[in-house]
Amino acid sequence: MHVVQATETKEPIYTVRPTQFWMDKILEREVQKPIVHGPMKDRILVEKTMLDSAMVQYLPFKSVPALLDEYIFVDGRIRTGKLLEDLDAMAGTIAYKHIDNNDPDARPVTVVTACVDRLDLLLPKAVENYKLTGYVTYVGNSSMEIFLMAETVDGDIPLSKTTEAQAPEELVNPGELGPNTVLATRFTMVAIDSSTGKPVRINPLKVTSPAEERLFEFAKANKARKKKASEASLSRVPPTPAERLAIHDIYLEYSKYDGAEDPFLENDEKKPLPDDLVWMQDTRIDSNFLMQPQDRNIHNNIFGGYLMRRAYEIAYADAIVYLKSRNAILLAMDEVIFRKPVHVGTLLNLKSEVIYAQGKPHRSFQVRVVAEVVDIENDKKATTNVFYFTLAAVDTEPRRILPRTYAETMLWLEGKRRREEGVRSRHLLIRSLSDKGKI
Repeated sequence: MHVVQATETKEPIYTVRPTQFWMDKILEREVQKPIVHGPMKDRILVEKTMLDSAMVQYLPFKSVPALLDEYIFVDGRIRTGKLLEDLDAMAGTIAYKHIDNNDPDARPVTVVTACVDRLDLLLPKAVENYKLTGYVTYVGNSSMEIFLMAETVDGDIPLSKTTEAQAPEELVNPGELGPNTVLATRFTMVAIDSSTGKPVRINPLKVTSPAEERLFEFAKANKARKKKASEASLSRVPPTPAERLAIHDIYLEYSKYDGAEDPFLENDEKKPLPDDLVWMQDTRIDSNFLMQPQDRNIHNNIFGGYLMRRAYEIAYADAIVYLKSRNAILLAMDEVIFRKPVHVGTLLNLKSEVIYAQGKPHRSFQVRVVAEVVDIENDKKATTNVFYFTLAAVDTEPRRILPRTYAETMLWLEGKRRREEGVRSRHLLIRSLSDKGKI
C-alpha cells in the first residue's frame, strides 16, 4: 500500500497511482538483491466503519475546460471508458484506506480487483458536473465489497472541491439513489500478501445505522447470488428445455441461408441472407495493445479500469461497424471477473463480436469482448477477462444476429440470457430512481 504524505497537512493521501518513476523500477531491478522473507507477523486488525473508508471525488467538467478536454468523446458526451477507469482507481483507494491499520511494521499488502458487478448507465446527453462517491459495504476474511455511485451535480462546483478524492465528513443516506444518479455498481477487492501472494485478513466492518446494516446484508446476499449464477452457467449445465427449443428454432432458420452447413438441405435450396440479418462471425473485430508503464498501478500491473476502458472502446467500435452508424450508446456492462493480472510489457489481445440482437423493433444488442494476454516468447495465450456490454442504436435498426455453429449458438443463448436479465435489472434500477429507492 502507498500512503503519500500531503505537503500542507499531516493527513495521509491514499492512492493506487504509482509514486515512483518507471525508470527507477528498471534500475532497482538491475541491482536487485535477494529478498529475505521474514516470519509472518499477525496483522493488527482495527474495526472500521463505512465512513472510515468513504471517498468523494468531483469531476467539474462544466467549469474546468482542461478536464473536459481529457474526457470528451467524439459525440460530445463524456467518455464512458474514462469513467470506468476512475471508478476502478477510486475502488482501489477505498480498499487501501480500509485496510490501513496505522501499523508501520505491517507487511505490505497488495489489493487486486476480483470482479465488478453489473453496471447500468443513465448518462445525460449534455455535459454535466459529476460527483463520485464510494465506501466499503461488506468485508469477508480477505475480500471486501465497495459500493460506488456517480451522480450529476446541479450548479457550479466550488473551487475548494478539487478533482482529487477527498474524505467526506459524514455519509448522507448511504446506498440511496436519487434523480441525479447516472450509475451505481459494486467492486469486489481482495487483499493478498505482497511477498507470499496469500490472502490476508483485513479489518472488520462495523455498521452504525439501519441504512448501513441494510447495505451490508444486501452485499452478503449479492455474494450468494453470484455463486448461484455461476453454478447455472452454460459452461456447467446444459440449456433448459425452453432454451433447447429456441436452439432448434434458430438452427432451422440459419440452415436455410447461403453460408450455413446443413446435411439435410442441398446448397441449391438455400436462399441469400436477407438484409435485416447478419452472421455472428461477420461482426468480429480484434485489436492488440502493448501494455505500457503509464497505465500501471503501484504493483506494476495494468489497472483493471484501463482494461475495462479498452474493452468498452473496442465494443463500441464493433457496434458502430455492425450498425453502419456512429450513433450507439452504452446501456450496461455485465459483471466482470478479473482472472489473471496483466503485466507491463505484455501484449493484450481484444476480440469483440455481437452475439445477440433481436432486430426490429428492438434497439439494444449484446457485445462480447474477450481479453487475452499473449506470452510472446512462449507463444501462449491466457484469458484475463470476458466482458459483456449492452448497447443500443439511436438512429437505426440493428440487424438480427444469426449463429451458424453450435459454439456460436451457445454464445447467442448466453447473449439472450443476459439481455433478459438486463431488462429486469434496468427496470428495477429505474423504479428505484423514480421512487428515490435504496439499494
